[in-house]
Amino acid sequence: MKQIRVLDSNGQEYLYPVDKAVAEVSLGRSKSNDIVLSSKAVSRRHAVIKVMGERIVLVNQSANGVVVGSQRIDRVHELALGEFVTIDTYQFCVEDIAGPAAPGRAPRRRDRPAHPSRGGSGATEHMAAQRRPRTTGGATQRPGASAPVAAPVSALGRHVDLDSYLGSIAPAVEFEEPRINLSGQPVQVLDRSKRMALVELKAMLHDELKERLDLHSFEITDYRTPRTVRQVSERLKQLLEIHAHAIPPPFSRDDVFKELMDEVCGLGPIEDLIKHRKVTEIMVVDRDHIYAELDGDIVLTDRFFNDEKSMMTVIERIVIPRGRRIDESTPLVDTRLADGSRVNAVIPPLALKDPCLTIRKFPEDRLGVGDLVNFKSMTPEMAKFLGRSVRARKNIVISGGTGSGKTTLLNVLSSFIGVTERVVTIEDAAELQMQQEHVVSLETKPPNLEGKGEVSIRDLVKNALRMRPDRIVVGECRGGEALDMLQAMNTGHDGSMTTVHSNSPTEAISRLETLVLMSGMELPSRAIRQQIANSIDVIVQQSRFSDGSRRISYITEVCGIDEEDHIILEDIYRYRQTHVDIDKKVHGYHLATGYLPSFLNTFLVQGLAEEDDFF
Repeated sequence: MKQIRVLDSNGQEYLYPVDKAVAEVSLGRSKSNDIVLSSKAVSRRHAVIKVMGERIVLVNQSANGVVVGSQRIDRVHELALGEFVTIDTYQFCVEDIAGPAAPGRAPRRRDRPAHPSRGGSGATEHMAAQRRPRTTGGATQRPGASAPVAAPVSALGRHVDLDSYLGSIAPAVEFEEPRINLSGQPVQVLDRSKRMALVELKAMLHDELKERLDLHSFEITDYRTPRTVRQVSERLKQLLEIHAHAIPPPFSRDDVFKELMDEVCGLGPIEDLIKHRKVTEIMVVDRDHIYAELDGDIVLTDRFFNDEKSMMTVIERIVIPRGRRIDESTPLVDTRLADGSRVNAVIPPLALKDPCLTIRKFPEDRLGVGDLVNFKSMTPEMAKFLGRSVRARKNIVISGGTGSGKTTLLNVLSSFIGVTERVVTIEDAAELQMQQEHVVSLETKPPNLEGKGEVSIRDLVKNALRMRPDRIVVGECRGGEALDMLQAMNTGHDGSMTTVHSNSPTEAISRLETLVLMSGMELPSRAIRQQIANSIDVIVQQSRFSDGSRRISYITEVCGIDEEDHIILEDIYRYRQTHVDIDKKVHGYHLATGYLPSFLNTFLVQGLAEEDDFF
């Protein structure tokens, strides 16, 4: 039997008995950990100690790292018995217990009073033996600690005790972000013991399902087929009848059935989030923290993954049917769900903690220009102007930050393209919803196991020029393909559209300059700016405001280049924010600046507007 010995900054000892041959003990600031280290310098889930018989493995899960001896550990380290590890001002080690557990003072754990005895372990609170610290150069250094750090000096030149100083500025009660259910209501999170009891029951039922249905032989694409769902459902109901007595309170048989069906035939704890109409984005930080954008607000949900294996299973079910791969050699991937929702997954070693998953959901109902007007994303006059610009075959760049609604706006503007035009769309992960029939949709391809066979956006843009397109629509320019896109816009493919990541029309121009340079072409700045000025007609800036609302903040014409090689921009429409009310709702209005675009005559010539129909 082993125990974990923890020493705080005051030399106080706490003992945590590990009564299993194979165990996983988490340490961090959050109360959801097995051992809680109450310091703001400690991450919410800082590290994990895995005891596997005689092997002890330390897994760092924090960007701050941990220190073993004098060595900083950023990922995994195998510990020796009694080897001390440092996290902030805390020291801990794993050691053997001879015979029954020695009495000790247990550390504070989640949902329990400070320093309780561990139930069933025989540990009782007592005064720990005082360890004699050794000194180095006048500064106290505990066993295994890194080089001592000089104490801070106040403005008067006096030394300040660091622990006392941090204690004086730290809040008395650690802030725990409330968890929200799908109804938008705060919920009380069950303590670890009750959650683990449910996890163990589900694991047992899952193992029996594997044996009785031979789930190992199923292809990963079989899990959602009606036949598989029916077989699993029938067998699971039988197993729940047999093991009904083992269901821990407060869970019901229906709760266990629902969770297991989602895990076996769906996407586990995020299945309901994907189906929920008001959830627009899902962000899995680690197994214990699943966030969602619900009605425009980012909230911490009441959902959990069982372990890292269950997280990887969900990611593989999303990735593999799309012909993508994710493993240690390719630890990140961009793909999509069957409904077009965009997915990004990152796994260790790139993700320092658990695998991370981000899903930008595709709206079930296709939004139109009328919807954006009703949402006050734009005014009816702005909608008319943008519609005329698309019909007049003006090249448009939609600029905006992450989650600002660029792709949604691109989908809406594409609805103004004529039904007889041939459109080629190019994306990393296909999510555009073109309403025309004559559309060729192209998607990039990652390299194979040998690192060959990759097809990039730039390759697809070059190929699209040979496909006789009337318009080319690139989901997002993020590299050297920007040069090819500009050349296409300037060589007979008017009316093309794309998006870029930037926060204003001016920044969008700078961003495009940078992307062109990424193509590897040795071009002077004036040539690049001339190409941008000749290719792009309109920049539409899409912004996401503090209350979650998304609005067009600028519609700007690219007017040319001046004598000093600066691109000239003129705002046609702007959004002016006036105030934020008591409910934190952003208020403001769109206004026409009074500037008349240079291509208004094109609208008149093509019969898209009358002379008195502007602004």
